[in-house]
Amino acid sequence: MAGRCLVVANQTLGGTELSRALEDCIARGIRRFHVVVPRTPVEHETAIWTGGYGIGDGFWMPAVAEDELEEILAENSRRRQAADEEAERRARLRLDRVLEQIRAAGGAADGEVGSEDPLEAATQAMAHPPPFDEVIVSTLPSGISRWLQMDLPSRIGRLTDAPVTTIEAEPDRIGADPEG
Repeated sequence: MAGRCLVVANQTLGGTELSRALEDCIARGIRRFHVVVPRTPVEHETAIWTGGYGIGDGFWMPAVAEDELEEILAENSRRRQAADEEAERRARLRLDRVLEQIRAAGGAADGEVGSEDPLEAATQAMAHPPPFDEVIVSTLPSGISRWLQMDLPSRIGRLTDAPVTTIEAEPDRIGADPEG
């Protein structure tokens, strides 16, 4: 029976380093892949790729009348929903492309868009038997990777007996078109 590999990735899907790792897995006999793409909020992508500023703690908002506040909150809710839909669309597009890539290289592949919490997304994917023989976590380069800052590979490693490999994208990929 062919081995089974869990791949946890989002913005690095389609990158050279991850593609090489997947080809190496296939060459070693890993033939079945399940790819989980945590739904990264669009504002996190923008901040990572452009160095921009998100609106968060410390953002000052002037006092407003109650009816104005309701209007502002309704608009924020509409924007949040649109942002969530865009994050889902981007994750689904990347997932579809990597599944095609794995299949073209001779592997069997399926996948899902998971929770925006990458540990939760990986945990949910690992809950379905059979167990994985290997886990690959593909991240942005250290220094800008939220996943490395939260020690995601080690945290996933504590949930499985399978070896966990961390693949870091090369810095020259930064700024690449998220859809290209």
